[in-house]
Amino acid sequence: MSRQYYQRGHLVEAEELDDVVAVKMDTEIHERAAERATELGSSARGEIREAGVDDETTDAFERASWVFVRPNRRTREMFTAGERISGAETTGKVIRRPNGRIGIATDALTVRLQPELSEEEAERELQAAGLTVVGKLGFAENLYEVRAPSSQDALAASVELHENDHFVFAEPAFIEHVPTRFRPIGDRYGEQWQWRNPGADGGTPDADVHIESAWDRTFGEGIRVAVIDNGFDAQHPDLVAGLDPLSGFFADAAQRPVFVQGTTDMPDSDHGTFCAGMVGARHDNGAGGTGAAPECSLMLLACMPDQVGTQTTLARAVAFADDPSTEVPGADPGAGADILVSSLGPNGAEWDLSSTLELALEFAASHGRQGKGLPIFWAASNGRNVDIAKDEVVSHADVIAVVRSTKKDREDNAARGPEVELIAPGVDVLSTTSGGGYGIDTGTSFAAPCAAGCAALALSVNPHLTRDQLREVMHRSADRIGGPQVQYDEAGHNDDYGFGRVNAVQAVALADGI
Repeated sequence: MSRQYYQRGHLVEAEELDDVVAVKMDTEIHERAAERATELGSSARGEIREAGVDDETTDAFERASWVFVRPNRRTREMFTAGERISGAETTGKVIRRPNGRIGIATDALTVRLQPELSEEEAERELQAAGLTVVGKLGFAENLYEVRAPSSQDALAASVELHENDHFVFAEPAFIEHVPTRFRPIGDRYGEQWQWRNPGADGGTPDADVHIESAWDRTFGEGIRVAVIDNGFDAQHPDLVAGLDPLSGFFADAAQRPVFVQGTTDMPDSDHGTFCAGMVGARHDNGAGGTGAAPECSLMLLACMPDQVGTQTTLARAVAFADDPSTEVPGADPGAGADILVSSLGPNGAEWDLSSTLELALEFAASHGRQGKGLPIFWAASNGRNVDIAKDEVVSHADVIAVVRSTKKDREDNAARGPEVELIAPGVDVLSTTSGGGYGIDTGTSFAAPCAAGCAALALSVNPHLTRDQLREVMHRSADRIGGPQVQYDEAGHNDDYGFGRVNAVQAVALADGI
């Protein structure tokens, strides 16, 4: 069935999968979710697969206690009438969006009313529209998480509210799969070639970020780097000494995650732990590795631990990284991060950007660091010949997109296009893993924190740099790699390599001279 909704001002034509219902089972019956689903109807996994959805995505939803069913008559009647289904937290419709990715549409939306309205006036308009306020978001004026009237789902409400002049936008808060951008590979190496590449094991000498000379000057002390991921081993011996007290995580609560400050009960993830280690694993502590900025402060922010959730939660994490008071009342608004890095997002697929996440990116980029702007590094998609422009998150103007290089100083199987800004080591790199260990992995996921950690070194020698100045430093200091066959344009850019491979010591020198 054809459906419509609005996103970032554009009318979107999408497809609702016929006779398929998404059901979020109660947490306490998670182990029996599949069994309980048979009481609601029959499995619709085949229909989901026919819609072009891969098993990785379907498995992720199931881990998050979402099941897809062809409802029996009773379930269909309850779903249509909006009645609560026994054993379920919530239900939704399965929407196949133009980029081929599915999202679950419930009654949840994010809306923004005209900024000139007072809070009282805005809330009167919300009430007049029949919307139930779930929460107010602090990174833009009159931005709310709401629930649609009982007679509508989020898509219908989006279309109706678009005609209301009091609303800037009203967008469905799709529940989607937001995986991690990495490709795990074989055995462990004993060295971190990303920091010093002597040319062993088929590598090219000096095909690294030239960081040892930068460490003669700085280890990144005084710089706070926010890492947004699904989870972290916050007790890892190479990370725990560097944790910022504003680290925290989003925990599910009544369908709207609540931010919990601190690392007790923080969800764990090998991926997030690896990324955090690339940025700031400690040095000279007898443990097995080091990060690019081993004396920086690590603000670890965990969200969507099962890789399923809304972009609104991701937006809240981005905004918190900039201004902690958006989630923690009374927190110092000036205690946010100096650099932000994330490696979340689908691989080899389009990713549409919601207005809410766009507002958070713009808020952080302009408002961060007391107006100097927060530099935002993000891993581009893995996958050869992927058009980076089709990923609206990483190609956003306020995001520094990073792809991955090999120990031979060559690009490796990542997105390409004009929006690629930097390339950094991300193939067979060594970093921290959950359980206090170390391992080898491959992915743009690890190139992005490598670049962000090097940027932290540059910023530490000149903390007065604006976001745009630091971005320019990283561009100008990068090495134009790839060999004579790789052509860079007049601006020094190549669609596969960006402005070149990160060079930490040159970045530090340039930053110090501004």
